Amino acid sequence: MKQIFVIAALAVGTSVQAQQVYQLNEPAQPKAIRSNHLRMGGVNPQGERIDVNSFYMEMAGRPVIPVMGEFHYSRYPAEQWEEEILKMKAGGVTVIPTYVFWSLHEEVEGQFRWDGQRNLRRFIELCKKHDMQVIVRIGPFCHGEIRSGGFPDWLFAKPLEVRSNDPEYLKIVKRLYTEIGKQLQGLYYKDGGPIIGCQVENEMQHSAAPWAITYAGEPKDNTAASYNAGEAMIGVGNQARKATGAEMGNLHMQLLKKMAVEAGIDVPFYTATGWGNAAVIEGEAIPVTAAYTYPFWAKPHMSKFLMFKDLTKEADYAPTRYNPADYPSFCAEMGAGIQMIYGARPIVTAQAAEGLMVRTLGSGSNGIGYYMYHGGSTPKQIGGVGSFQDEPMGMPKVSYDFQAPIGEFGLEGKMYRNLRLLHTFLADFGHLLAPMEPVLPADWQQMTPDNRDHLRYAARIKDGSGFLFMVNFQDHDTLRHDQTNLQVRLNMKHETLNIPTQGGFTLGKDQSVILPFNLDMDGALLKYATAQLLTKLKDGDAEHYFFFSPDGMATEYLFDATTVKGKHFFKPVAGFKSTFALKTASGRTIKVTTLTRQQALNALKVNGRLLITDATVLPAANGATLLSLGNHQVNYVVYPSRQGFKAQTASVAPVTPQFEVKKAGPRRMSVKLSTVNCQLSTIQELFLRVNYVGDVAMAFMKGQLVQDEFYHGEPWTIGLKRYANDLKTDPLTFYFRPLRKNAPFLGDLPKQAVPDFANGPVVEIKNVEVIPEYKFNIKL
Repeated sequence: MKQIFVIAALAVGTSVQAQQVYQLNEPAQPKAIRSNHLRMGGVNPQGERIDVNSFYMEMAGRPVIPVMGEFHYSRYPAEQWEEEILKMKAGGVTVIPTYVFWSLHEEVEGQFRWDGQRNLRRFIELCKKHDMQVIVRIGPFCHGEIRSGGFPDWLFAKPLEVRSNDPEYLKIVKRLYTEIGKQLQGLYYKDGGPIIGCQVENEMQHSAAPWAITYAGEPKDNTAASYNAGEAMIGVGNQARKATGAEMGNLHMQLLKKMAVEAGIDVPFYTATGWGNAAVIEGEAIPVTAAYTYPFWAKPHMSKFLMFKDLTKEADYAPTRYNPADYPSFCAEMGAGIQMIYGARPIVTAQAAEGLMVRTLGSGSNGIGYYMYHGGSTPKQIGGVGSFQDEPMGMPKVSYDFQAPIGEFGLEGKMYRNLRLLHTFLADFGHLLAPMEPVLPADWQQMTPDNRDHLRYAARIKDGSGFLFMVNFQDHDTLRHDQTNLQVRLNMKHETLNIPTQGGFTLGKDQSVILPFNLDMDGALLKYATAQLLTKLKDGDAEHYFFFSPDGMATEYLFDATTVKGKHFFKPVAGFKSTFALKTASGRTIKVTTLTRQQALNALKVNGRLLITDATVLPAANGATLLSLGNHQVNYVVYPSRQGFKAQTASVAPVTPQFEVKKAGPRRMSVKLSTVNCQLSTIQELFLRVNYVGDVAMAFMKGQLVQDEFYHGEPWTIGLKRYANDLKTDPLTFYFRPLRKNAPFLGDLPKQAVPDFANGPVVEIKNVEVIPEYKFNIKL
């Protein structure tokens, strides 16, 4: 990475530190954007259009960067769908992709089920109620770590080739699509509904799941056509070899799309797996991409997904069967979390999720999506005979928590708020970012994941305005350090801009940052800020911009003196007292507040106001419901309001759940609730928290396995609302398997989570709690 070293003379007795100057050059010619080669788009009854060009999507004529968060309705209790959709909305998700798992809906051939938590139509109607758009992933093959990738068991017995153009297979798939089409009727964008997209198939000619009908010790028999079975990968990865019968795969995708349209599944755009030479639908579907920093199917290693690149020229997991320059980069399957399997228990950090997405946005992606954004629990088969999970892959029988931003029981995951920082920014400024092209340093290809000394950076630029992206995090690396005395020089067509103009800034260890430059703030031109842009709102007659200060970085703002009256350089201290106002040359008032990073993590916009709280938020028409686990009192700030930035408090009477724990030896116990408080107006949910050491933990209700977990060093926290009726008469019972010193996953666990095996295998139930989640209704 090219650097310019400037030696500053310091006082006698102090050290001399070289400043590191990094450079970017604005392209001489703007990026060419095309659209006439794509057969996509649609219009709703109000005349608003969705259009797709080679670089970004437009909705109602405005560029957008959709935020897609995967949530499987069939893996969550239907009576709790609405509150979970609201949590996703509060997290900044704008589109919910969801799999329609064939095996859950037609477990018995010819008998389709759309009841209970299989009620696809009701789920989408709830999405419509809360202005959440939907992408339906209709298969027939889904994967999703579910039994046989979503193929029902009876399909195994048919004399046909799955995932092929076999007429007998297509005949059965047509029946499936027809049934799905009936459920979706009237809910498409063209009808005024929320369904804007559809994915047919998944990872065609790239990946497969093992058939669930197998034998111990037998090599996995993959769910792929026989001529591709030997090439099908497990998981997501690079596939340089062109698939056998690649043309047949492309034709298969075209046939599936045609069948979907004939079944009434008519949407503005379709998607198809784009990574690793998977089959695509040329010009008729957006090939979506993926990136997993902690894949359970690969050995731990420093990934390349924290390294900037131009994703509009080369997608991740290249080579691809399509030209990336023909389509917008939609990274629809980003591993902000990951599923654990028995033999591998990788643990994703919040910093990894945030760094991955800062890198991906900076690399040119104009649609971001998470697999999974919301975890769940896979339902059992009819009669409870077996599991619907992908057991040959070593999955838990029930749990599909995925370490997601929202977990299996609806609790916030550790990366939920880190990602919300980015989603909040995209909600207000995505229309500016989307047309900006990625710009990389001249020697970006020389960077490697283990390089800790050189700055990782890129920019998005259009007409001299843009955002600077920087990442100082690397997965599977514990030796990173603060990068200090940095300056970035932007060589623009009409100027040279240094950030900062004097001195340098610090990019802290594990920090990922987006800084604006030449940003038009309603007439005031911000030359640069060493603070990250969060959101804006109307504050009386003023436009009020909110930034936050990255940890370790001194904050300064430089405005173009010709666009503002009076002072144009500011160095505020982050916090509620940091607000400054300025007048534009035309006389408009602009306000700027720099929040601390922690305040920004707790911030979201609800009904045009900024709400700052450490509680989980469910937005409502005239206010919000706040949820807090174990705290019967919460503080919050609403701005603008009469209180300004003064904290307000909401409280309810504390509740002490009554429960009884009975242990039967070191491996078994039961938990009986004396009172079930889930129906109290002040209680949203009760959570059972079990602190234990072991290998595998299982929970039973009325003799049936209902939950399980693979030990990874954290307490097991189980939502009890779904069992409220059964708990009135029956206890939850548990079984814990001991942890052994030769377990294959011990290296994945935190050191403090690995016990002393001096006395042999370890199993210990340390303590059990029942914790209320309180709810507070506030008006804004």
